Amino acid sequence: VAFGAKRGLDASSTLPEHQWYSASHDWIHLTQYCRTWSGERQYMCVDTFSHSRKFERAFQKLGFAATSFDVKNSDDQDITSPSGFRLLLDMILQTLDGAFLPVAPPCSLYVGISQGTHKRSAVDLLGDISLKCVRLSNLILANTATLLMLAFWWRPTLRIMVEQPMTSWLFKQEASKDFINIWDLKRYLTHLGIFGHDLLKSTHLYSNMATLSAVVRKATKAVRAKHRNRMERKIERAKAQGKYVKVYYVKNDKGFHGGPDLASSASYPAKFVSAVVMCWQNQHEGKE
Repeated sequence: VAFGAKRGLDASSTLPEHQWYSASHDWIHLTQYCRTWSGERQYMCVDTFSHSRKFERAFQKLGFAATSFDVKNSDDQDITSPSGFRLLLDMILQTLDGAFLPVAPPCSLYVGISQGTHKRSAVDLLGDISLKCVRLSNLILANTATLLMLAFWWRPTLRIMVEQPMTSWLFKQEASKDFINIWDLKRYLTHLGIFGHDLLKSTHLYSNMATLSAVVRKATKAVRAKHRNRMERKIERAKAQGKYVKVYYVKNDKGFHGGPDLASSASYPAKFVSAVVMCWQNQHEGKE
């Protein structure tokens, strides 16, 4: 079982810490590998850190070759291992011009609800590195950043979308600033609850697709009330039918904490996936 899995964390590694792979320390070899790579280019989407694989399937339905990468789907897909990192790099090198690269790095050790654990702040962005789980989340981001830097040099026509909850500290990290700047990614704010998610889920998207502005949504007072009423009706129906009601958050005398079903909230609602894919299509076809 990958470290983190038993604790319900989305940051996981299949390796003991002394075997974790730091891609930035292997930059010279990685660039040499990219320079001599001669494989087949076939993918129009690499759905990265996606247990649900919804973007992969959406592109396949459109007739494109697509793949996905997430350690929850296979131990081979572990970005903290040398072979796992190389596997993801190979997937990206196999992309076609203009392909879509959605990236959703594990957020559980960056978001506000886990602040008491990770202890990230403006003066200490790396957080409490005495904790193995925090060190792991930092490494995953560092390797992701290295991957995106390599992608810029070897697959510069990629359409990138990096996603995080609005409270995440991830985009404030120095590693994130590097890939945001080099790709010239712009920030878009939306709310996944408007697309059908159980949670309102304010979300930041960093992308080089100008068409992504089409998924921007504002959570007005009316929108919040509509979402709240929808969820109240959904919960009432589930209870009346004797169905399980997901528990995303738990409140006690110490405040709010993640509930047993919080990890499942990472899955994108179908309407959001469709909207983003349409943005990519419009960008790809020059309909900016």
